[in-house]
Amino acid sequence: MTTEELSAALEALDTERPRDTALRLALYLELRRAAAEEWVFKGEGEAGDVLDS
Repeated sequence: MTTEELSAALEALDTERPRDTALRLALYLELRRAAAEEWVFKGEGEAGDVLDS
């Protein structure tokens, strides 16, 4: 899932199952992992662009 999809799932969880702490934690951890992965891949591309110039 993308960070946008995970964020939407967390927002939906607030209304549908506000007391489901385990699911909230799992989604939050997956959101952090996805965000870090996106950041790393974006960072590598940008660094490569700078080094190639």
